[in-house]
Amino acid sequence: MDMNDVMKMMLNSGSIGQLGQLLGVDEKDATSAIEEVLPLLIKGMQGQASNKDTQKGFLQALEDHSKDDTSDFTKFLKNVDTEDGAKIVKHLLGSKRDEAAAKVEKKSGLDTKTILKIMAIAAPFLMSQMGKSATKKAKSSSSDDMLGVVGGLLDGVDANDVIKLVGKFLK
Repeated sequence: MDMNDVMKMMLNSGSIGQLGQLLGVDEKDATSAIEEVLPLLIKGMQGQASNKDTQKGFLQALEDHSKDDTSDFTKFLKNVDTEDGAKIVKHLLGSKRDEAAAKVEKKSGLDTKTILKIMAIAAPFLMSQMGKSATKKAKSSSSDDMLGVVGGLLDGVDANDVIKLVGKFLK
């Protein structure tokens, strides 16, 4: 599964509307927030994978989250552990978490608290999908270099491309 598939799963089948309902916001606002949040989280993943101090923990977290059932985003929404998601966001964005949420707030119109909830929902989903994809590729390759696989998955992802991709799925 590549990032295109992840975006499709999150954005198709009314999932954004259900996310909006869960958070008490309309679908348009939820969509706007997701468009801003996903690139930030992916950029944070890239930072974790490329930092020698955080690589090992990040790879372990990917492996742990690869076991999460994310085959149905709607079902995932009902069972997501937002406390764990908030921890993931803190790891991915670090001290820039609140600054990132404030930027998303300005663009989406949602309050910071709601933005942080969206991040806490999206982060474990992305970690699970990335973990599943990396594990699958690592098993099918001759290399045991999980970091290389993860790096390869993230290297081709540009935050601006994610924004464009999200826009295509929402049309």
